[in-house]
Amino acid sequence: MFPRELYNSEKEILFYLLPEKKPGYNCYRKKISAMFVIGNGRFGDTNKIIGSAESTIDLSAASTPVFALGTIYEPGKKIDVLIHEEMDGQIEFDISEKKDASIIRNSVWSYSQWQPGSKAPGDNADVREIIILNDLYTLAIATSHKKLWLHSSETGVNHIIPVTNFYNYLMLVKNIRETKIVLKPDLFFINQKNYQDNELKSAFILYNKYFKRVKIKEDLTQTVENRKPQKSIFGFLKRGLN
Repeated sequence: MFPRELYNSEKEILFYLLPEKKPGYNCYRKKISAMFVIGNGRFGDTNKIIGSAESTIDLSAASTPVFALGTIYEPGKKIDVLIHEEMDGQIEFDISEKKDASIIRNSVWSYSQWQPGSKAPGDNADVREIIILNDLYTLAIATSHKKLWLHSSETGVNHIIPVTNFYNYLMLVKNIRETKIVLKPDLFFINQKNYQDNELKSAFILYNKYFKRVKIKEDLTQTVENRKPQKSIFGFLKRGLN
């Protein structure tokens, strides 16, 4: 059964989440077009790994960060689609289909389509935007979606940010230590209006410094507010890396 070429239906579904006009997503289109399905991932038949026909899958490796995320609606069914970032020449994806008689028309939405100044995809909910570096990077928060992403104007890619890790750095920036707050990342969306833009920006700069989600040419850590608690932030991070 494996390796095999991607079915046309699989490729069509994946390409819905990879806008051709955005260079970062178009790059993935080209990569995927040249790959083969080499096996199932760790999460069942809907979870697939693609790569070169000769490559093997390491099921002990953790999934890479999410690269694209969205939903396709067709009469009678709903298709949730997730594409992970490429690693070692392989890309993991998941296409999960569920029957839903209430769906009567075709539609599709994904975070890949979002542009600064736009409402949230799918339901036009409000999106809070924080400029990270000039107009090159924009941090977006959709509270009703419980989603956080970073838009790159150069590539057009909207990088989905895991809330838990980001929240940890936000707590460091704000010097909050109460366990009932620090250990509950879901509070981020409930309380996000209480966080100032510069605090969110500082949290992302620190998060990206250690998780390297995007390659920012200049070192922005110097822009993190120079407050007394800040010294303990960097000391804590250094200890955590040893």
